[in-house]
Amino acid sequence: MRLAVTGAGGRLGRELLDVLPSHHDAIALGRDDLDVGDHDAVMRTIPALAPDAVLHLAAFTDVDGNEHDPDRAFRDNARGAHSVALAAASCGAAIVHLSTDYVFDGTKGTPYDESDVTSPVSVYGRAKALGERLVREVAPQHVIVRSGFLFGSGTDHLSTQVAKIRRGEHGVGIADRVGTPTYVRDLAERLVPLLLTRRWGTYHLAGPEATTWLDVLMRCRVIADLPGSVEPQRAVDVGLVAPRPSFSALTSVMVAGTTVPPFPPLDDALARFLERV
Repeated sequence: MRLAVTGAGGRLGRELLDVLPSHHDAIALGRDDLDVGDHDAVMRTIPALAPDAVLHLAAFTDVDGNEHDPDRAFRDNARGAHSVALAAASCGAAIVHLSTDYVFDGTKGTPYDESDVTSPVSVYGRAKALGERLVREVAPQHVIVRSGFLFGSGTDHLSTQVAKIRRGEHGVGIADRVGTPTYVRDLAERLVPLLLTRRWGTYHLAGPEATTWLDVLMRCRVIADLPGSVEPQRAVDVGLVAPRPSFSALTSVMVAGTTVPPFPPLDDALARFLERV
């Protein structure tokens, strides 16, 4: 397949390009190559590439930054998704659109599946939820993938805290927010297999356990025998600008019916992550 990958300079994009089998022809589009918020540029660029599918990974993912700059949030995360979906549809390409657990409000108390109604509490969540809706409306051949609590980017919360306790310093983990920690490489490995099923719709692709960043960081300390300490932190004490759901864990009622492999156990993912940081 000929695949156009937006957001190719981000960690998920780089991991996708690294794990993609060589028989696929990947066209990497970083931000310098394509600003997805520029509708005209998107419509000029993507159809000219004649892709079989577009993997739309580009997004404005700074949750607090979205709250500060809602114009950019909706430009990049909603209208940008709309433009990419329109461009894909115009040339007969499928689209894989990456979304987030933050489209939910966190009040359910048990993991969200694909049948649950979205109700975002932040600008970021609202923009991503609108992006999902626009993709569904204009691109019949679409796969919307929700994931969350991604780690392994090098700049995410877990990566930075592991680096601190590896140096023997004091690390902190949020103890009162629950999600499904997902190793970015494991997510990357499952995007194209899901696309190849050609079962269009919305899917949750996330790690297999619902837990907190505190628990994950403590597991990392044990797995890698790291010298630093780990202390709990409350979300309210972090001083984050954007509201976040207190429970945004994901599960799936859809993936089990496909050939997409299940995610490995969380401790296995953490061990592989720790070998690379």
